[in-house]
Amino acid sequence: MTDKAQVVADLYALMPEAFTAARNRIAAEASKNGDKELGKAIRSLPKPSAGAWLVNMLALQRPELISEVLELGALLREAQNDMDQEQLRLLSGERQRLLRSAARAARSLAEELGHPVSAAVGAEVEQTLWAAMTDADAAAAAASGQLVRALEANGWDPVKVEGSVADPDSVRPLTTGGAQRRPPHDTSDDDSGGATLPSPSGQSSDPRGKGNQERKDKAAAARALRAARTSLADAERNSQQAEEALRTAQDEVDAVADRRDELTDEIDELRDRIRELEREVATVDRRAGSLERARDAARRTARAARRAVERAQAKLEGLG
Repeated sequence: MTDKAQVVADLYALMPEAFTAARNRIAAEASKNGDKELGKAIRSLPKPSAGAWLVNMLALQRPELISEVLELGALLREAQNDMDQEQLRLLSGERQRLLRSAARAARSLAEELGHPVSAAVGAEVEQTLWAAMTDADAAAAAASGQLVRALEANGWDPVKVEGSVADPDSVRPLTTGGAQRRPPHDTSDDDSGGATLPSPSGQSSDPRGKGNQERKDKAAAARALRAARTSLADAERNSQQAEEALRTAQDEVDAVADRRDELTDEIDELRDRIRELEREVATVDRRAGSLERARDAARRTARAARRAVERAQAKLEGLG
C-alpha cells in the first residue's frame, strides 16, 4: 500500500514544473491498485506557491538555516513572555539581520536549482520565516517541507496555519530549544528582606515630597499609557489596511496559481489523449496495410482470371 506521508514528502521535494504530472501519475497508480480513496487524496494535493516551494527547499536543503531561524524565534517568544525588554531589543535586531540573510540565501538556492525567483517571491519567503518566528505552529509548518502557501504574521495575532500544509497529520510540533526560562523574581531572598532602603543620607524621606512625586509619576504613566494606546490604535489600523491589501494580492496570486494548475492538468489530459489517438492511428495504419495487401492479391487473382477467360474464348472461336 502506498504511504501517503512518504508520497507527500516526495512530491513537495520536486521542482514546480514536475509536481502536477508526478502527483497525477501517483494518484492514478494508487487508484489502479485498488486504493481509490488514497488516489483521490493524492490528486487533491495542491501545487505549492512559489514562496512555499522555496521555503520547502530551504527546509530540505538548508536545514541549518531553518533551525537558526526557528531557534531565534523561540528565544524571541520567550523574551516576550518574560517581558524582558532588553533581551527583546537585542533579539529584534538579530531577527532583522537573520531574516534578510535567509531571504538572500533562499533566492541563491533557487538559482542553484535552476529555478530563479523574483524579489516578490523572496519577500514572501521572508514573511513566512518571520511568521515562523512568531508562532510555534507556524514554525512546525515551515520546517515540515510541505508548505502549500506562504504564511503571514502581523505581530499580534496567532498565525493562521490551517490549510498551509499538505498533510497536517504528519506534521509534529517542534521541540526547538531556547534559553531556559528564568523563574519570577522572589523578593523574599533579597538582602533587604523586602524592606524599604533608607535614603543615602541615612534619614527617612519626606512623606509630603514622596506623595507629590508619586502623583507626578502616576500622571506621567497615564500620559504614556494614553500615548501607547493611540500608537497601538494607529498601528492596528495601518496593519488592518495592509492585511486587506495583502489578502487581496494573495487571493489574486492564488487564483492565477489555481488557473495555472487547471491548465497544466488539462495539458496532461490532452497529452494522454494524444498518446491514445496515436496508438489508434498506428492500429488503423496496420489494418490499412493488411487490407491493401489483400486488395493487391485480389487484383492479381482477378487479372489472371480475366486472362484465362480470354484464352478460353480464343480457343472456342478457333474451334468454330
